[in-house]
Amino acid sequence: MISLLIALPQWLQKITFTNTELVAALLSFWCVWLAAKNNILNWPVAMAGSLLYVVVFYQGALYSDAFLNVIFLGFQAFGWYKWSRRGLLNKTLKDAEKQSIETLSQPIVANLKQWLPVFIIGVILYVPWTLFVKSGTIQQWISPGSYQPPRFLYIDAALFILSICALYMQGKRWIQHWYVWVLVDVVYVPMYVLNRNFITAVLYLVYIPLAIKGYQLWKANLRERTTVD
Repeated sequence: MISLLIALPQWLQKITFTNTELVAALLSFWCVWLAAKNNILNWPVAMAGSLLYVVVFYQGALYSDAFLNVIFLGFQAFGWYKWSRRGLLNKTLKDAEKQSIETLSQPIVANLKQWLPVFIIGVILYVPWTLFVKSGTIQQWISPGSYQPPRFLYIDAALFILSICALYMQGKRWIQHWYVWVLVDVVYVPMYVLNRNFITAVLYLVYIPLAIKGYQLWKANLRERTTVD
């Protein structure tokens, strides 16, 4: 394990930036397609894409983005585990139990008292996180003795915090999380263009209509439930 950590800086430097970004973008798009097909393989594919994006964003000095993809890896591993468990449970649960689980996974419209504290905590965490990234701690851990100043420090850190908020809201099944993802994707596109991550900029441009479509599907689901109730 120690030898792997020592070799990590050299490994990061040898990887071709553009090729890595292209593969990462293709994997990320493929995982969305697999998820739409309800295929469990979307999780390992997503993990592979996130792992490559850790490298891409670290090399591009977008350190908040690099760390965000480490967090994505954790969520994706958990999602893979839950989907695997769901397949086993569906074989053993009774119809009434399955219906109860489906009800719990339905979209919810969060009220102000629910979603406002999430963003207040995000605002509180923004300053210490920005200072942490600016300190160069991440770079010193990966490549001691070298320092590349973070690019787009404040915007990248803000998008990191907003993405964490969106992930939490998504986990709670709050429909408002789609608003946050659309906002995040819209801001990411020009930032990636300015950072010369053109392939990723195109990917996030595609994510915008996908997020809008996701919101429309969730809203339709809510209408159907209201009509049935």
